Amino acid sequence: MLRSRSSVFVLLALGLGGSGCYAPNHQPVITAGPRPLGSPSTVGGLKFEEGTVIQLQLEVKDADDDEIFYLWSQVPVNPAGTFSSTTVGTPTWTVPPPPENPNQAIHLNVEVKDGNGGVLLGQSPDIYVIPKQ
Repeated sequence: MLRSRSSVFVLLALGLGGSGCYAPNHQPVITAGPRPLGSPSTVGGLKFEEGTVIQLQLEVKDADDDEIFYLWSQVPVNPAGTFSSTTVGTPTWTVPPPPENPNQAIHLNVEVKDGNGGVLLGQSPDIYVIPKQ
């Protein structure tokens, strides 16, 4: 008598890494700044003498506790001030020589990212450069 053997294979598809449900990412929020630390709020902007080193203030919260990444820039780019670092939350910035037009304001901008798609842009108040005496 011949015996036949049958095998039955059961394949289970398992979802790796969770159930497929996820919480949406929350955008970071700027709670203070960007502005020079200790600078008063003024209607006409802030005035600093060229060559002054200014500590910048920026406070950011992220509801997801994601790591935060920063990118600072200056507009207009000339005359150029100097950031101690463009990739930290609270760099210093050295005030450049005055622009040709004394009424030309400088803005310090910061792009804040949380690494999960949340992006936020911040801008300082108007900054005016006073020639060194």
